Amino acid sequence: MEFESHYGKLKDSEDFWKVAASDHEFWDAYVSTRPNYSEAFYKIIHDYHAAHSSSQDIAHDVGTGAGKVVEELVRHYSHVIASDTDADHLAVAKARLSQHLPDHSRISYSHSKAETLASHHPAASADLIATAECIVLMDRDSGLEQFRHPPQTGRHPRRLCLHSIASWCANWQKFIIRRPGLGASKNAAPDAMACWLDFLPFDSRVWSHVRRYKWNHTAGTLPFFGEEACGYPIEPTSHVRAGEEEEVVVAEDAAFWRNEWDVGALRAYFRVLFPGFREAVGEGDEAIEGLFAGLGRLMGGEGVRRGFTWPCALVLATRR
Repeated sequence: MEFESHYGKLKDSEDFWKVAASDHEFWDAYVSTRPNYSEAFYKIIHDYHAAHSSSQDIAHDVGTGAGKVVEELVRHYSHVIASDTDADHLAVAKARLSQHLPDHSRISYSHSKAETLASHHPAASADLIATAECIVLMDRDSGLEQFRHPPQTGRHPRRLCLHSIASWCANWQKFIIRRPGLGASKNAAPDAMACWLDFLPFDSRVWSHVRRYKWNHTAGTLPFFGEEACGYPIEPTSHVRAGEEEEVVVAEDAAFWRNEWDVGALRAYFRVLFPGFREAVGEGDEAIEGLFAGLGRLMGGEGVRRGFTWPCALVLATRR
């Protein structure tokens, strides 16, 4: 098929995934189509931290992207570090946050990888570490090693907050492909998502009070792509410690992170997922337009809004 041939060539280029910081239309759409991290969700994180520490000096948002999580963290911490491996993402975050937040001087920006945080930041330089949606793209062992770096004398232990989300749109799995340049950590991402972040091991000598949440565990899956798209078997693993070592909470809640979208909003969502999508299919591609038309009919027509629920996993752990 001509589309698949053209798409296959384009998606192997970094240009397919690269979006300039100056593309305001894209980044506005990106932020608007992210899940609604609810107040109740953040309350779980804040309550957990408060139960194990009285310090709210510094929070570090690893893999900040457009800075959405920073907007929440800066309300609760004296200073927030926003780090990302992509300089354009940091530029977008800085532009957005400086415009939307009155006291954006309490935010600093770091162009760094999660796997090399120790070379950019001193030990125990944050009370809370948050990684929203990027933990599955990291090298697991290198990343956790950075997070476990021994605290400085006199500082409170660091709290680790990891959460990841993925879409419910399984019927688009054939468009999910491996990004070039991400190496083995990307190949491990489907496994990490399929096991609902249970691939994360927390050594009891280093970590305590491990808590794993899974929302809408039976209603959906974290990955919305399968083995056909990956080109290799998906093999989830589990490092959950049985008994009282770790707490696992499973909940079904159709209203959790609920979005009310029409087919137009779904179009925007897919364009954001794949920045080179329009170039890959061409404007008005017949096959893609046919899929959207059929989806629109199933949803009740143009402008009819339907509810979408995001499955989600949240992992909390405290450094001893």
